[in-house]
Amino acid sequence: MKTHIASYLIGFGLLAAGLTAIAEEIKPDPLSVQAYQKLISQLSKGDDCVFSRTVNGWTIIDEQSLILYAPSRSRPYYVRLNMQSFGLKYTHAIGVYSQFDNRFCPYGGNALFIDGDRFTIAAITKLDSDTAKQLIAYSKKKKAGKENTEKENTEKGEKT
Repeated sequence: MKTHIASYLIGFGLLAAGLTAIAEEIKPDPLSVQAYQKLISQLSKGDDCVFSRTVNGWTIIDEQSLILYAPSRSRPYYVRLNMQSFGLKYTHAIGVYSQFDNRFCPYGGNALFIDGDRFTIAAITKLDSDTAKQLIAYSKKKKAGKENTEKENTEKGEKT
């Protein structure tokens, strides 16, 4: 009986170690500043289209770019606006405007409505899930870095 329990514990330990190794292997490599800038430069040339009625969510990257999911979270698209939208980080709803055939493209006057303002689209590029994860991770890292810098500046300002 004791050998069975020991065998189960060893088996579960090996399973946990294997799953941890797989999770680490699946995790995308973090982007450096140069790699991020190069990737954004490449993605900003995209001219893919999305059916506007299939947009199912978004993730903000910065004031000028976001990832749209259409028709599900497994199909991410990088979207770059022609102008910065400082309200993009805080918006709860985004309107998609397609001028002709319900296809949302970076040409033909198609736009996103964010807090009542119209923003035309500079680029739309279909992403693979690893690239989307890398962009989101970089964005979160950048945001955390800004918050830490602002906190340090506030603390320095309060001490003087």
